[in-house]
Amino acid sequence: MDGGVKMLMSEDGKKLEYSIQARWDGNVGAFITVRKFNLRTDTNTDGGDEGPLPAEMLLSALSGCLMINWGRLIRKMHLKVESLNIVVSGWRNLHEPQLQEINYVVRVKTSEPRERIEKVKALAEKYGTVFNTIGKEKIKGRVEMI
Repeated sequence: MDGGVKMLMSEDGKKLEYSIQARWDGNVGAFITVRKFNLRTDTNTDGGDEGPLPAEMLLSALSGCLMINWGRLIRKMHLKVESLNIVVSGWRNLHEPQLQEINYVVRVKTSEPRERIEKVKALAEKYGTVFNTIGKEKIKGRVEMI
């Protein structure tokens, strides 16, 4: 497996396939290769604290998904945005191994009307691969305009 994104043809039409490689670190973590990029995952409890936890990587993937879509939409809609920051958090119970809720806040410095910015939020969620994989029922987002 080489890793990366491939365009495939199927009976349903075109589809994108994503793949990565993970190699065990000999303890509880992994070295991950995504195309030409190297990532590290580990734990700070019984590992060496050499990288983010997988749950943190999931939240990072969501923030990246949203940020890419926000950036594309800002360009496409010719919006004047001075700065953009996304903070994502999630929580789980200790006895249940899944994130129960994920929250994010988009802080945007702009003079654009709130309606246009809320439209960007709605479209970024609608077309977000990671956002839709996790599921909108688990994710709560809001916009703070500065």
